[in-house]
Amino acid sequence: MQQKKRWKKISFIGLLSAICLALLSLAAIQIGNLDVPYVPTPMEVVEAMLAMAEVNKDDMVYDLGCGDGRIVITAAKMYGSRGIGIDIDPQRIIECNKNANTAGVEDRVEFFQADLFEADFSDASVLTLYLLTQTNLRLRYKFLKELNPGTRIVSHDYDMGKWRADNDVLIEDDWEIHSVYFWIVPANVTGTWTWSVPADSGKKNFALNLEQSFQYVSGEAFENKILMAIPISEGKVTGDMLVFTLERNSEKQIFEGRVQGHSIVGTIKTEGRENTIRWEAKRDPSTQVPLDSPIKDIYTLNQ
Repeated sequence: MQQKKRWKKISFIGLLSAICLALLSLAAIQIGNLDVPYVPTPMEVVEAMLAMAEVNKDDMVYDLGCGDGRIVITAAKMYGSRGIGIDIDPQRIIECNKNANTAGVEDRVEFFQADLFEADFSDASVLTLYLLTQTNLRLRYKFLKELNPGTRIVSHDYDMGKWRADNDVLIEDDWEIHSVYFWIVPANVTGTWTWSVPADSGKKNFALNLEQSFQYVSGEAFENKILMAIPISEGKVTGDMLVFTLERNSEKQIFEGRVQGHSIVGTIKTEGRENTIRWEAKRDPSTQVPLDSPIKDIYTLNQ
């Protein structure tokens, strides 16, 4: 009976919080600008976000809409990382600097007043967010275009529509349940790739046409310009690593390679065999397409 009462309390407060945030978000929408109300992230969630991103001393952690600076300050204190917080409210920046000084990490963190849609955070290795879904969707194109493959993104409570999270967890505190979403920025592998492999008769030439939906990859391969396409399966990009499977001549081949601009260098392993073949593919740059399109309508969700 006590458990049921507690869950009712959590549900009611969570619903009330969601309604308040929705009303605040509507009040914050201005012509040509989307702002986000300031609601601090609970410390339990801050620590879970940093743990999920596996923050370490070599990371540059950016917090977009940094509020009082607690995320980058905690990252600096707990893991020794460097951090930058960005917020549009100058009062928040003053508060952040005071908090960093109190925590003794002012030499490892910086705070800037800026518009998130114009800010440069391309050197981030970890990006943390507690924004709104509308804001995440508008920033999504910028993330995929400007961040390096392998950059880790963690968001408190709000996802990124059709860009499915690589991982997500629920964190419970005394008042409500929080969602934490995690993504790894994928390399862009769209387009036409070609390569050759040794064969008894010399070489076999292949072409591969790849399409990409965020971290998931599909496509077709062609051997020696034969018109019959061989579909790939299990295609995924994690950071700059591409993996997919190709079944040909009753054999399953696993392709794995590191994406470096318009080249992929890796290996081909045939299932059931121990040896691997070196794989190096080149892309026709003119065939590459963007992973996302800018979302201008802030009311458009699930995109």
